[in-house]
Amino acid sequence: MARAPQLETELHHGMSGNVLGHVEAGRLDVGFYLAPPGEGTGHQHPTLAHRELTHFDYHVVAPPGWESRLVDTRWEQMARLPWIITPADSVHHRLLGKVMAAHNAVPNRVAQVDQEACMLDLVRAGVGLSLARDALAMAERQESGLCVAQNVRLPCALSFIWKRERQAEPAIETALNTLEDVWTLNFSDAGGNCQP
Repeated sequence: MARAPQLETELHHGMSGNVLGHVEAGRLDVGFYLAPPGEGTGHQHPTLAHRELTHFDYHVVAPPGWESRLVDTRWEQMARLPWIITPADSVHHRLLGKVMAAHNAVPNRVAQVDQEACMLDLVRAGVGLSLARDALAMAERQESGLCVAQNVRLPCALSFIWKRERQAEPAIETALNTLEDVWTLNFSDAGGNCQP
């Protein structure tokens, strides 16, 4: 806002798949998108450009007391357990679908939610398994006693996306320059431990 006071900032919250659709359709100028590292916006969206900002992992979380159910962490075995899934536009759905398909497995769906908080409530209540970001999974393990499947990680990248043809527009260019400065500052403040 300090760099471009003539621009009006409007923030929207939503699943990253929805954000991708809105940017592609021109309803949003830019957005944040989650996808496996290196996949960016995928080959299905050639009109979009992206910049990966950071990487993190998703973990499989289960209700307290389910340690014995998570002894066998092969995807074929875990697919048989009850799963809380998310709509197709969610990164949870895309990550889980990709790994399950690679193992010729289909998760045993018992519930579908579109909010991470609801998903975790259902896991805490004993309904089934779900995915959670690494920091959230570890916090829930400490605070709520949720089980975290050992040695099971689904890598993910946070990217910034925009329409390739609009990159030279002042608003997009300002957003990209500001993002680069802020992200670089955060990396240097963190002692270089983050991945650009």
